[in-house]
Amino acid sequence: MEKRWTGVGGLPRKLSAILVVAVMWSLGAQANEVYIEQVGSSSTINITQQGTDNRIGDSNTPAYIGSGSNNVTIDQIGSTNVLDMVVNGSGTDVTVSTTGDNNTQTINCGTTVSAGCSGSVITTTITGDSNTTTQNLGAGANHTSTMTINGNNNTVSHTSTATGTTSADITVSGNTNTVAVTQSGMLNKSVTVSTTGNLNTVNITQSD
Repeated sequence: MEKRWTGVGGLPRKLSAILVVAVMWSLGAQANEVYIEQVGSSSTINITQQGTDNRIGDSNTPAYIGSGSNNVTIDQIGSTNVLDMVVNGSGTDVTVSTTGDNNTQTINCGTTVSAGCSGSVITTTITGDSNTTTQNLGAGANHTSTMTINGNNNTVSHTSTATGTTSADITVSGNTNTVAVTQSGMLNKSVTVSTTGNLNTVNITQSD
């Protein structure tokens, strides 16, 4: 069963719309759920969920998309996949594609009270089960964070508190790998990581 929701901005600047979509299956207990708070104008949001018990945001903390002119595309195909997200800044592109079960993803770019995510590109592609990804991007604009995972039980993170332009391109093929990229400072930062195999651990820190 597929539920597709498309929202186009045009809301008044101060209007906050909380959009809730629940696709209930005949058993009642199985649901795909979408909770979004969208603030600003001229944003485009496309969401596709196929499967059971997939979730984006929750009733207490909806996924937050702020400022305006943002493009967000989310596909969750499978069961029990979870995405928690805060994206606050103008002109940011977010693309999330998840195929599998029990994957958990967190995206933070800016905060609900600070539009610090302008001009950023955030992309996550997962094929597999039980993967955990975290993209924590701080107050600086112009972040590029790309994760591509093909496998199971991987843990991948990109954390940036840098105020300059940052880029991280992380590719993982295999199972039970851990990859962590941390960037900080005022200068521009860029890193590309590609790991193939199982049980690998990669930690990279870039700072001024």
